[in-house]
Amino acid sequence: MAKTETFRPKRILVHIDTTSDRRPALTRALHLAQTSGGSLRLVDVLAPIPWFTPKGPEFQRLLRATMKERLADAADLVRRMGVRATVALLEGDVAEALVAASVRWRADVVLRSHAVSRGTSKPIGPTDSQLLRRCPSPVWFVTPRQAEGEQVVVAAVDPDIGESTRHDLSVRVARTAIAVSAGTGATLHVVHAWTAYGHQVLAAHTSRKEVMEFVEASRAAARERFDALISEAAVPASAHTHLIQGDSDRVLSTFIKRRRASLVVLGTVGRTGLAGLVVGNTAERVLRNVRCSVLALKPTGFAEEMKEEPR
Repeated sequence: MAKTETFRPKRILVHIDTTSDRRPALTRALHLAQTSGGSLRLVDVLAPIPWFTPKGPEFQRLLRATMKERLADAADLVRRMGVRATVALLEGDVAEALVAASVRWRADVVLRSHAVSRGTSKPIGPTDSQLLRRCPSPVWFVTPRQAEGEQVVVAAVDPDIGESTRHDLSVRVARTAIAVSAGTGATLHVVHAWTAYGHQVLAAHTSRKEVMEFVEASRAAARERFDALISEAAVPASAHTHLIQGDSDRVLSTFIKRRRASLVVLGTVGRTGLAGLVVGNTAERVLRNVRCSVLALKPTGFAEEMKEEPR
């Protein structure tokens, strides 16, 4: 049985919205750094000022100075808590700047506040979608309720021994969730949603008995994959494991809400190309439906693949 990994990131990149007083990502990152012995890199992004803005250059200088001052104040707070911190004010498109910073600084994880506005019905925004698709580092969206830590952690896995990239990513998701839950004493749930692909079509051309046999065979195959992952990831006996039939995004969204999850850990293989934009991915769909924190991991080698993609 594999040795359980620890989630102790040393280089923690935190996106701080200096225009907001609610910064759950900073609070969670501070606790994470205190546990791991890591350091924080606090950043915000100065977006381009529209050309029609009255007194544009003057406004931009004022905004830049204010953002730098607030980043410095946040760093002082972090240092008083015994954690090393550096700051940087980035400029340009928010998502592009954060992705570039994560690569340049070799971040072990990127934290960003999530669902801060109580009034919005759509917590996920364009920047979140781009980070899910393009950032090679793990991305952790932190909600205000989970700023101090987690009580219920859900690992959403999609194992397939025959597809190494997906399977390896699911193992990493499970191990990361184990480590995070152990660090906070949270209850751990490991969930695999499965479907009997095409059974609706099959039902129109064969007997009910044959359809049921097909569904049961699909269930058995899913159980075999799930059991293999549980063993390989060294999922502890104290964890709750769930094999649930249904589309992954619907299953996860419902499960997360019913269990009142604090954090869901999942993998995402989203891309920037047309396929990613049309099809989307489970992580994005889950983010649109839940208000808990989300930690999204990329496949091993994702950064190298991004470099090879055409611009």
